[in-house]
Amino acid sequence: MPLYLTEQDVESLLAPEEALAPIEECFRRLARGAIDNRPRTRQPIGDGGAFAVMSAVDAELELAGVKSYAATPGGTPFVVALFDTDQGELAASARAQGIAAIDQVRWAVLETSGKITFIEK
Repeated sequence: MPLYLTEQDVESLLAPEEALAPIEECFRRLARGAIDNRPRTRQPIGDGGAFAVMSAVDAELELAGVKSYAATPGGTPFVVALFDTDQGELAASARAQGIAAIDQVRWAVLETSGKITFIEK
């Protein structure tokens, strides 16, 4: 069963200083080619809006993730999905409205650090 997180859940699960070591490890995996990190793609929507998608696959952790948002005059809702590629299932998802950069970092750390498995469902 996938884990569903709110923006508040993500904020409460990981302090910014806890993010450093897991992010450094993520960059090491990226450097040795274990992570395929695709560039952001954007498609125009409406009057000056954009729909964006970013994805990555981590072969070592057997995870694939996607973050997407629709930037519109009415707001910028985000959704993040994390897939367990070994089990072939959705592992977690999070939704936020105008999620801050540090929260994106915290979510990435949750993906890469294994902390996500310890969260009460």
